[in-house]
Amino acid sequence: MDCPRCGFAEAVGPSCPRCGVLFAKLRGPRPRPDPPAGAPGPGAGLLWLAVGGLALLFLGGLLLQGRREGPAAPAPRATAPTTLAGASEPPPPPPPPGREVAPPPVTPSDAPGLRADEVRDLDGLATRMRTAPSSIGPEDLRTVETVFARHPELDGVRQFLEATLLRVAEALRSQGRVAEAEAHLRRASALDPGSLPPRRALLDLLLAARDWGEAESLAREILALSPRDADALDRLAFALFRQDRNREAAEALRESLGIRESPDARALLARIEKELGDETGMTEQRLSHFNVRYDGEAHEEVGREVLRALERHYATLVTTMDHEPKATIPVILFTREAYYDASGAPRWSGGVYDNLDGRIRVPIAGLDQSLGPEMDGTLIHELTHAFAAEITGSLTPSDVNEGLAQYMEGKRLAGMLRPEELRALAAGRIGGVAGTYLNALSFVEYLMGLRGQGGMNDLLRAMGETRSVDEAFRQTYGGSAQQTRLAWRNRLRQQSGS
Repeated sequence: MDCPRCGFAEAVGPSCPRCGVLFAKLRGPRPRPDPPAGAPGPGAGLLWLAVGGLALLFLGGLLLQGRREGPAAPAPRATAPTTLAGASEPPPPPPPPGREVAPPPVTPSDAPGLRADEVRDLDGLATRMRTAPSSIGPEDLRTVETVFARHPELDGVRQFLEATLLRVAEALRSQGRVAEAEAHLRRASALDPGSLPPRRALLDLLLAARDWGEAESLAREILALSPRDADALDRLAFALFRQDRNREAAEALRESLGIRESPDARALLARIEKELGDETGMTEQRLSHFNVRYDGEAHEEVGREVLRALERHYATLVTTMDHEPKATIPVILFTREAYYDASGAPRWSGGVYDNLDGRIRVPIAGLDQSLGPEMDGTLIHELTHAFAAEITGSLTPSDVNEGLAQYMEGKRLAGMLRPEELRALAAGRIGGVAGTYLNALSFVEYLMGLRGQGGMNDLLRAMGETRSVDEAFRQTYGGSAQQTRLAWRNRLRQQSGS
């Protein structure tokens, strides 16, 4: 199957590996086992990507992270179980152009009024900043803090303190200690109201943390200091885009493109303009948690009922997942054909959550004021994706993402599969999209059996804090993601009698 949005060939599974869209709700009859072992069949073709490629390019690999797994080699279904392969931890993102932390512009020897030992200490630090910047640590920061406390009037010392805070913050962030890194960057920003480097570093951290409102404010602060800063305009545009303020985002991108040409900024502008076109003429209802848009009077009653259902599910997930999203969640309700055109979803999809823009899109053709259990399940399914994406920073592995969304719908394998179907699943004989979703649900049921919902919440939080899937699994379940999946697979075979 080709992805209808971006055209990527063989976009099997619950998400497209190129644009990152999650085709997150499976419609169709109960799956049946594939032919017996030995019958030819397509390969697993398993792909995972936490964040769409457009976001990765646009933010220079810093704001959103992703990884891709190539398709597995073709093999008989009996020996190659269809699972959502887990994500190993992504490599640390490279800093975007122009964001490197430079050494202070002066050396301590140039600053009058310092004692000989202070000059010696800071000269040594300046040398290491140039030759071994990664060696700068908390001890160095304490040294500079001590000198600054004695000489707060010296610009050279202040500049050294700012540069040291930036270096230490960079190291803390790479270790997953985001709150400490943010505190250091805020301290660095407070040292000089006109200094741009700490504000730019803090802006990138806020975007990576998905704090769109704070990121918008800081981007505007940077632009007040440097009005033709195209990087700040691009980041402002993305923060506005994620707050469902597309027209303002498009205006910022056009201003950025007037300063310098950027393929990534132009691609995002094209994406935003398409979304504006897709949603032309829609009626909108805004509440504290959602912006719901739908096709005017024709679906007014459905729109109100969807909003009520979303608010109910929101309250459930806040309590269950112990998290409340920072930003309003846009929900777009389309007629069926408009849904496929706008979302790029395959025909088996009954709803989609998009990692790039944070929007939920759902087809509502044929619905009346009573939504029915299938639509109600779709809404909590997609909303679970939105919660997980914010908690982990879009790092949730696909099997956890899809399994958890189904679990929150109330689905359980015991109520879905007959014993022979469960044996087929354990043996890897249920393939395709159905097998992908069933394996994901089975894995999450296994994790819930180990530590319950509290363990799942710990796992998601650890992913967001450490930026490492494996480290999060080790902290929560005592083994890497791969080791945990192997234990689950063995348990599934034992329980099914395979």
